[in-house]
Amino acid sequence: MSPTSAVTIAASPVAWGVDFADSPANPPWEQVLDDIRSSVVKALELGPVGYLPEDPETLRHALSSRDLTSVGSFLFDDLHEPGERDRLLALAERVGAFIAAAGGGVFVIIDKPDAIRVATAGRSAAAPRLDDDRWGRMIERFAEIAAIARRHGVRPVAHPHAGGYVEFADEIERLVADSDLDLCLDTGHLAYAKVDPADAIRRYGHRLGHVHFKDVRPDVLARVEVEGLTFWEAVAADIFCPLGEGVVDLPAVCAALEAVGYTGYATIEQDRVSGTGAPLDDLSRSLAVIDAVRVGHRPRPRSDGGD
Repeated sequence: MSPTSAVTIAASPVAWGVDFADSPANPPWEQVLDDIRSSVVKALELGPVGYLPEDPETLRHALSSRDLTSVGSFLFDDLHEPGERDRLLALAERVGAFIAAAGGGVFVIIDKPDAIRVATAGRSAAAPRLDDDRWGRMIERFAEIAAIARRHGVRPVAHPHAGGYVEFADEIERLVADSDLDLCLDTGHLAYAKVDPADAIRRYGHRLGHVHFKDVRPDVLARVEVEGLTFWEAVAADIFCPLGEGVVDLPAVCAALEAVGYTGYATIEQDRVSGTGAPLDDLSRSLAVIDAVRVGHRPRPRSDGGD
């Protein structure tokens, strides 16, 4: 059995730069779904609520007419802000209904970078942590959103994210200790935070609920450390790249997934500024690397350093 044979590959509008539904630079959703349909990928994370149609019949037709299966969606917002509770819970209801309408099964919960932590993303020693009171309130938001997800019949998972208040190894460990949530481990965000993705998968395999496949350019990651690039500046500098072209050891990641018995989805993501790059070409390059891993080959880095 190959180390990725039990994992189902999915795509996401995030790889087209769609982090926020209201970004004016977002490509039309029909274009993104058509692009994904033209690849070999048949599963889809839906992207932020409000990007695809929320009407259940329209949403299901948009997917079924393209032979796409829904994985789920995410809530990417200010969980660390105590005053945002009512808005966040209302948004969580929308996201839960959206996932359920599409037949998805995973609700990814992410604390969004604020001005303080976006400036220290990837640099643990420089990043201030939440005090016990604010940490506890954030954990309450995670728990309340998770309860909403379960009420809609979908599985909540917490996603450690560069620039959020759950980013570094100590914060992931604290989240695991202080909550019952399973994790969505993102190989690129872990590498950004100087956490080895394969080691994290082995450590938290018993709590692994979802996976994002992502890679990080070493030259831009070095600039984060030396120049203090913010998270959004790093994204604009194309820190995320097709799989196999950065620092993430995908064969080791896949071996770790096999070792812990993971049999769920792995969504290919490549965060970028909306409207930039060649997302479908990059997806194809990532898929080729996954195919190489599946047949037991270790992909060689591109000699030109990527795009």
